Amino acid sequence: MAHAFPSALVTEEGRSVRFRIQGKYFEVNHAQLRSMLGLPPGPRGVGITIDRDRLQFQFPADNQFVELSAAQLFRRLSKQAAAKS
Repeated sequence: MAHAFPSALVTEEGRSVRFRIQGKYFEVNHAQLRSMLGLPPGPRGVGITIDRDRLQFQFPADNQFVELSAAQLFRRLSKQAAAKS
């Protein structure tokens, strides 16, 4: 079976982001995403660049930048999903 690279979709004019990582789907709102990335609350708007298994998050309104591996993001998303349950 071929390895599936991660994907992301910014929806609702930047209010939420949907991810597919390691065959699982996650959705977070903008505030949750910033918190999960260790950033303080800030204005809406995110650009996401995916290069193989690396994801780069760019928040141009407040000049923030975070890069993670897909595995790191998967762990953070899984932890957040488990906390919701």
